[in-house]
Amino acid sequence: MKNLITIILFIFISNLSFGQLTIREAGDFYELNDLWKRDSISVKKLMDNYKIDTTNLTNVKFFDEFDLNVELHEKYSYTGYSYVLYKTTGVVTMKTVSYKGTLPSPNKYVMVFCFDDYVDKKIINIKVF
Repeated sequence: MKNLITIILFIFISNLSFGQLTIREAGDFYELNDLWKRDSISVKKLMDNYKIDTTNLTNVKFFDEFDLNVELHEKYSYTGYSYVLYKTTGVVTMKTVSYKGTLPSPNKYVMVFCFDDYVDKKIINIKVF
């Protein structure tokens, strides 16, 4: 009887807690080959603008190599390059950000990814670690 009451309470609490929770997609995330297929001109503009050379760098996938991704972001210095397209106005901005980690940049890894939201922005990021 005690177990039955516990199960009923769990179901009741679960329904209260998650009954109104709605999860929906905010946009598309893609990287590497998919990014080159979809937005090669934008990536090339970003790379040309900041003279980014990734030929000797190892590509890191944001989710597939998540442990390495987290380690790089938490420990190492990196330079991030951003290309933002505002879809409603057609305005493009580019900027660079340097992050100082506890360890110097190994100059060995690169992450190239894009988040294309469903509202107004397409953001392409290149991070060199």
